[in-house]
Amino acid sequence: MLLKSNLRLLLAQLNELGETPYFSSELDTLINELQDVLKRLLKKLESTPPAINIDIATYLATHVWKLTQFLTGSTTKQIPYEVVFAIERAASEWTTKKSVITTAIIQEANFFYIGGNPGFFELAKTELGVDIGSQPVQIALPFIYRHKPLFCIPLFHELGHYVDSSNDVIKASMLISPEDVGPDLPGLPTSIEIGKMAVEERELWKQTIQKHRQEYFADLFSAAYMGSAAKGFLQEFCPDEPISTTHPATTSRFSLMDDFVSERSNAILELFQNALTARGLPRLSKRYSAIAVQGTFGNVRPAIPQNDLEVFGLFEAGWQFLCDAWDTPNELWQNLSEDQRERIANDLTEKSIRNRMILDGWNAAIIAS
Repeated sequence: MLLKSNLRLLLAQLNELGETPYFSSELDTLINELQDVLKRLLKKLESTPPAINIDIATYLATHVWKLTQFLTGSTTKQIPYEVVFAIERAASEWTTKKSVITTAIIQEANFFYIGGNPGFFELAKTELGVDIGSQPVQIALPFIYRHKPLFCIPLFHELGHYVDSSNDVIKASMLISPEDVGPDLPGLPTSIEIGKMAVEERELWKQTIQKHRQEYFADLFSAAYMGSAAKGFLQEFCPDEPISTTHPATTSRFSLMDDFVSERSNAILELFQNALTARGLPRLSKRYSAIAVQGTFGNVRPAIPQNDLEVFGLFEAGWQFLCDAWDTPNELWQNLSEDQRERIANDLTEKSIRNRMILDGWNAAIIAS
């Protein structure tokens, strides 16, 4: 009973979401495909006997539910459209897959990424004949940051996890340099020490090393687009987190990002560069251009980025402007309270990205005509 009821409730919810004026064409296509999954699944379950295994049906329903959670976040005025625009541009540089950015707004101080489960897409095709043509990139961010682009900088860290997981970058690094080869990671046993461990203990450390490499890679990916702002936000958000089985200590993460931004050699970075090359991907490098915002932001006017590189550069420039305006405000900004400085700096960054979105839309319309 409950399985069929859940499917009908999900279908009703997707029908409502499909009527929202906030969908992009890519999201509209995805929602139509998920509606098709639910309709065909219900039809098979209503046969006597059911024309599909119940466990498989439950699995499919569970994953549609998860995907719907992020679609719900993507269809309201709460979605950070400007940040999503920047993320989509960055994602397109790293995958040939058709990806769709979907968001969930959560009531917690956390950012995270969830990839689409390949098993779901395979079963939707083999069991139901529905070929879902895009790869959802599901990202979650705190509700209070939904219109604060300078506080959404960690979403590029989450995009780094997507690039890693969809291309097996860290898995490739584990083949190139296993846990007993190195490079040694801060706070963990050395590769020599791990090589001498019993099989069970070594396997545990191998898992920890893989997870730490995943976090380091995502940090570097974020720094490639956000520059010093990638570290700057983390220093404010989680300044002194200790090492754990899943994450390096923040001080170790900051050190690696400093090396990358300052173009200092680092064995961990070189390992990732080799893994990227092995996977046929570009090397990590600075992927933003500096954009001067002091003149425009200083006079409370948005900037006009000329290309995607300057859109990415807005985050570093905007973050630095906010930090300076917070600590030592000049001219017009001296008359603003702290909360006004933060709000206006974020608003100017948001409007600056929107300027680029409008220009892109205008140029696309001219070409189409």
